[in-house]
Amino acid sequence: DTTDTRDADQQYLNDLTATCEQKASDFESRQQLRAEEIEAINKAIGIISSGAVSGNAEKHLPSLAQQGPALAMLRSDTQNKLMQGRVAQFLSTKARELNSRVLSALAVRVEADPFVKVKKMIK
Repeated sequence: DTTDTRDADQQYLNDLTATCEQKASDFESRQQLRAEEIEAINKAIGIISSGAVSGNAEKHLPSLAQQGPALAMLRSDTQNKLMQGRVAQFLSTKARELNSRVLSALAVRVEADPFVKVKKMIK
């Protein structure tokens, strides 16, 4: 009985040691990755703040800025309302079938358009 317990404990220790070594190895590789990311960010900051780049934003960025609402935004508003209504109807149907109050509440919230405030802020 004692040897069985010792063998089980030894197996547990071996498994735990292997797990810890794996986690330590994973941690070291993530640390190396993060260090490389920080180095790349520092290089990018150096490039952006250099004299060769500074002052060019006024020249290049205004031409890239969007003028007026995009066509996709205009079209998507009506499509989103139709799709939102279909989703709300589907959720309501499933809520009745499954007698689920959670689905019913979700259907009501989907139908109420939770992004109204966000859309107003964008416009």
